[in-house]
Amino acid sequence: MRQSGATRREALKALTASGLATLSLPALTAPASATQGTPFQHGVASGAPEEQAVILWTRVTVEGARDLTLRWQVALDDTFETLVLEGEIVARASHDHTAKIDVRELKAGHRYAYRFLLGDARSPTGYTRTLAGVDAMRLVLGVVSCSHYGFGFFNAYRELGKRDDLDAIVHLGDYIYEYGPDGYGGDVAKEIGREHEPAHEILTLADYRVRFAQYRRDPDLQAAHAAAPFIAMWDDHETANNSWAAGADNHNPEKEGSWEGRRDAALRAYFEWMPMRDPKPGKAFHTLHRTYEMGRLASLHTIETRLTARSQEVNYEDEMLYAETHYDVSDARHPVPVTPEGASLLPEAYVEILKTPFSENDGMPVYDYARTKLWMTSALPEGYSYRPDTDRFRREVLGDPKRMLMGTAQLGWLAQELKTSRAKGTPWQILGNQIVMARMDAPDFTKAFPEDVIAPAIATNKYNRQWVERTKLGLPISPGAWDGYPADRQRLYKVVREAKANFIVLSGDSHQFWANDLRETPQGNRIGIEFATSSVSSKGGYDYLAADPRVYDIAEEVLQRDVPEIHWCDTRHRGFIVLEVTAESICADYMAVSTVKSRDYTVTRLRRFEVSQEGAGILSELKEV
Repeated sequence: MRQSGATRREALKALTASGLATLSLPALTAPASATQGTPFQHGVASGAPEEQAVILWTRVTVEGARDLTLRWQVALDDTFETLVLEGEIVARASHDHTAKIDVRELKAGHRYAYRFLLGDARSPTGYTRTLAGVDAMRLVLGVVSCSHYGFGFFNAYRELGKRDDLDAIVHLGDYIYEYGPDGYGGDVAKEIGREHEPAHEILTLADYRVRFAQYRRDPDLQAAHAAAPFIAMWDDHETANNSWAAGADNHNPEKEGSWEGRRDAALRAYFEWMPMRDPKPGKAFHTLHRTYEMGRLASLHTIETRLTARSQEVNYEDEMLYAETHYDVSDARHPVPVTPEGASLLPEAYVEILKTPFSENDGMPVYDYARTKLWMTSALPEGYSYRPDTDRFRREVLGDPKRMLMGTAQLGWLAQELKTSRAKGTPWQILGNQIVMARMDAPDFTKAFPEDVIAPAIATNKYNRQWVERTKLGLPISPGAWDGYPADRQRLYKVVREAKANFIVLSGDSHQFWANDLRETPQGNRIGIEFATSSVSSKGGYDYLAADPRVYDIAEEVLQRDVPEIHWCDTRHRGFIVLEVTAESICADYMAVSTVKSRDYTVTRLRRFEVSQEGAGILSELKEV
């Protein structure tokens, strides 16, 4: 890298004198034709910002397998008359002709223009910003998640692309989706003309590259990337649905090859196409976690909750525990029921445990050993059912301390990072996390939804009917969120408490908006505040029930009334969050787009919430402002 024109020191003096920290450069809106017909058809991007460094990215669209040398330039403004730095980078065929450069020796908290050149061809101009320096009084972060190409247009990205005040855009995962045309979202994609490429579920490195290329041709995603640096972390769909450390629900090793091969191909494409630093030599791609120091205002810690240590998600149907009866079978001709305490006094060979049938007529249990044994090996007759033992299920299955989400090594790393941040006097410790953290036991929607409201959604859809029926059990709404790993959540909360962190959690994944009070169990002490964003475009869960639109109103009312940790929620909109951080408080604007089925839309601020500090590790109540 070399300085062009003025010396580097003179350029940095000019930068300081220009007041670039507050300069309002024009926002890039990236019309659909902005990159067509040029070698830079996927635009430009920046990411992984530090106080004096940032990653710059582009891709060259070219036939053949030759490497290409590009020039890159960083300037004080979009005229590029005063260059700060410039250099060359090779877009290698082995990396899908992507190129990224770690630009250093920049000024903290400053906004820069940048571009790439190939011969006479110029890329679109992008704008980036280094992280805040020690004098920063305010940070502004965009927060996004879950952008399924086929479910709709990326209007949320377009709105972020219009802004020139963002320090960074925090992307919490599901940047792409892996499905083919007949998979999740395929019906809507056909309707609006946004079908996935390639036209099948992606499995190989070539497949994942093509899918990334399709997403990055989208003008609204390009606009967001060109407006501010991204701080990104994957969730599951960058690899496959409901992925975990050793596999994924949407992966069949017998037909689709090894999970590790697919995972590694997906992550190689991810690091090629995303403006972020590659793992250090010797570090596996899938064990990513990082800290971003934002001056004296906040530290942002991004964690990996999918591929490093996650245990397989609990399946309620397959792993449910049911009420049981202990039998004393010491007299094989006349087995008799005994209490669990009585059974514990007998030799193990004299005890048999059977699921207890219940009469649906009067609710009474059946203790007849012969009938119970017969029904266990055949099927229950009409009028009888087994009763879930939800307390034992919570303790022995969901609450199994061996169930992991973050893993011991990552938790130890985060513990030290939080302590270090507090020791520096940093006011806020922010966790960039993929999945909802608050406890959300399901309200009984069989009672909450009137028959005429819910009937259209459950009459012909078996999954909807089963989901609504299961809410009678009062179990967590989503076992794939932190609710499915309560022991690991409690280990995290202990770390947060010991660090006395002012703990703010950013979450995605759910396709709904949430403002949550995080409380430690069993004491109920507040441990932090959660701001969870809806999706950019992916369909929300209650959308599947909303044949009658009153479903949204009822669901929101009941959730806010009956689930203690939910302060506010919105189940119907797509959009993003804008987070404003000062030393005294954090404000979250929940921004909704009116539709994703069309590029003709409006944007509305649904709510604005504020949290402030009352002491080290003591946060105020959320309040609407």
